[in-house]
Amino acid sequence: MVKIEDISKSSNQSEEKQLKSTSSKPKYSFAAKSLFKGSNNITTYYFSISNTFQCVASQSIQTWLLSDDGHIYTSGGDYVLDVAKAGYFVELAKFDSNSKTQIWTINTANNKIQNQGNGKYLDIDNLNIVVAALNGNATQKWTTFRKAPIPTGNWGYFQSKQLDSNNDYWGLSVLNNSTSNNTSVVMNKVEAKSKGQIWQMTSDGHILSRLDGNLVLEVGPSINGSTTNYYLDTNAYQANNLKQQWGINENNQIFNQYYPNLCIGFIGQLGVDSNVYCVLAQPTSNTDINFQWITNPTYSLNEIVNEEPLPFPAYTSGDLLASYQYLSNVATLNSTDNIRSLYTSINVSLENFYVKVTVATCPPSIHSTADFLNVQNQIETELTYAIYVRLVFDNYSGFYSKLFSQGSTNLTNLANLINVDMSSDQVVNGNPTDAITSVFYAIISEIPIGGSIIANIGQSAVEWGELYSESSSSGPTTYQVTLSKLYDHLNANYNNEMANAQSMKNTILQDWGMMSKTFALCFLPTNNPSSLNINGLSFQKISAIASTAYQTAMIQMLLPTNYQIYFTPAGYFSPNVSDDCSYTDSTGTYIMATIDNCNSYPPKALTDKLWNNGVSKKELFTSAYGWNLGTSVTYYNMVGKYSRMFKLSFPTVKNFTGVPMKFVMTNGSDRVGTFQVKTHFAGLASTYYDSGALGHHYYDIAVTDINGNKVVNFTVDNNLEALEGSYVSIKTGSLVVQPGYVIGNPTCNQGSFSQAFAASILIPIYKSN
Repeated sequence: MVKIEDISKSSNQSEEKQLKSTSSKPKYSFAAKSLFKGSNNITTYYFSISNTFQCVASQSIQTWLLSDDGHIYTSGGDYVLDVAKAGYFVELAKFDSNSKTQIWTINTANNKIQNQGNGKYLDIDNLNIVVAALNGNATQKWTTFRKAPIPTGNWGYFQSKQLDSNNDYWGLSVLNNSTSNNTSVVMNKVEAKSKGQIWQMTSDGHILSRLDGNLVLEVGPSINGSTTNYYLDTNAYQANNLKQQWGINENNQIFNQYYPNLCIGFIGQLGVDSNVYCVLAQPTSNTDINFQWITNPTYSLNEIVNEEPLPFPAYTSGDLLASYQYLSNVATLNSTDNIRSLYTSINVSLENFYVKVTVATCPPSIHSTADFLNVQNQIETELTYAIYVRLVFDNYSGFYSKLFSQGSTNLTNLANLINVDMSSDQVVNGNPTDAITSVFYAIISEIPIGGSIIANIGQSAVEWGELYSESSSSGPTTYQVTLSKLYDHLNANYNNEMANAQSMKNTILQDWGMMSKTFALCFLPTNNPSSLNINGLSFQKISAIASTAYQTAMIQMLLPTNYQIYFTPAGYFSPNVSDDCSYTDSTGTYIMATIDNCNSYPPKALTDKLWNNGVSKKELFTSAYGWNLGTSVTYYNMVGKYSRMFKLSFPTVKNFTGVPMKFVMTNGSDRVGTFQVKTHFAGLASTYYDSGALGHHYYDIAVTDINGNKVVNFTVDNNLEALEGSYVSIKTGSLVVQPGYVIGNPTCNQGSFSQAFAASILIPIYKSN
């Protein structure tokens, strides 16, 4: 049974069904991401897998894929909408080509959705989704609209639609960029290099701060005891806390899932008051601009290409057809009588076509001058729009080509600097999509006003490619590649990204509605997050930022092949090492050195490429965000039991997702400990344990998310041999990965008997597409 719920009457969110499927996803000729909105004349509902809430743009359970043959698929493509055997309740079922009850007709004229198996209509009965005979009730009226959800997992700004007196944008900001819990959220002018203004919306509605893992937006204290007005704070990510979960409705309002009728706004005047605090309150209307938000980037092209196709005006007969064919021949020197077929051709000049069309006069063979002028004006407009659309994509292609023009040379130089053998079959974790996404993040972080233009095009092309790729799901090979194949892998990704952008451009150029809306974006002010206005942009500056970011992404892939982190807990001796190669916090001291020698440090030429280019020491040494270095636990004074460290291995679980995790380490019958793993951070099991005699010894790792759901289980093989440091690996056949996750290549580094440091193993966990 598919059920709906009015959460304005309940603070308890129903548990989402666990949908699992081992079958591959079907292909769709019309993969439209859509939402279904219904009403009982009192409350608006949005149709979802288990419940119907207000529109949550990031909620995959509210997004459906419509196929040309009338099937309505879940967003994952695993299940379709069906009618239960009793013929009343609606349920989710596996695709059955012989089942007519899985086929629906959506009539946008009367807002009805009819089942083809029994002829009944989608309806609401006591918050259950059912089918019933046509009854004229409002509960049988549904509005089906396509909406491109905000790509979750991407970093960006939440900017108010309300500008200050200087037409500057302001956005949600953590006060003083503090990483402390219960810190106020205020409005600050959007500025470069301010991590406190950068957020990520997760698939379950959490809004993560880029300041630190697990730091999320939360409903804060009441304002003067009010039950409808609250401040906003940041706090640690908590399980099942609806005050930390948010949604975005069609009015561009950010509402809270615990208080669904309250939305985020602010108190005060932007640019006038010293502190403008963000609040959760009731908007005065759906158009209250102080409660309306824009994401930056907006991924505006992603929204456009997901809209209903709108064909060009059709000229099928009479003087209209004759005029169209005549103008086509005049413009193309008689090469075609269908000029629209050449809008996507890279071998023609649309500018020359435009000139010829504008000076053309009505020939005697066409009797209606009015029809001729009508067609002439339309073709002039189309050519104008097409010229601008092509210019935008040509500039993006030029930027992207420049970024990769020295790809092979740059990769070779970095490999030499890190001392990596690029002919080796050693496997690295190399996800090129993450690499290019990190480039877009760097651009909007450094150039928040204007830089979003590149991200709007590039990330939309990435999303486009994922939607229409030949592969329906990503497997571990997406994240693993040998060093000898790394350049080929990156080059293939470059070609795919270029092809995706070209495909998206051609789709826009073949659709009148998409072309018109894309053209309109070309004339928005550059500071508008939806803008595609490239005038005044410094592509030289953007290219420099992108080049540095991509270089850092390459270092993130290569560095773990020759370097690891040596961690000594606070209170124990550690050597005095250059600041370039060490980092200290309250937990202890971290030193970067080669994987086989804890006293061999990276050259200054390498560390300069890190610290001089804005890499965070905390993030690198703790394997946060894009970094994933193995970590060896090391006691340099080697006293007592710690002199046997070389017999041990210590696991690190790297969480590349937006949901906190934890893992339990069990050594035989002994539970070594439970270790927390923040979002986008790594968790290290640094607790000492007994290793045993020579030979193979095993300990088990069980990883769960913050809600207690299983993520991955595996057994670590710790192999001890005489006068050697331990060898570490994942025991063959022990790895069990839950649906929705992908495990990257484990980084396994042997311990050292002579230097008495432990072995290390890092297991990266990704969210699958």
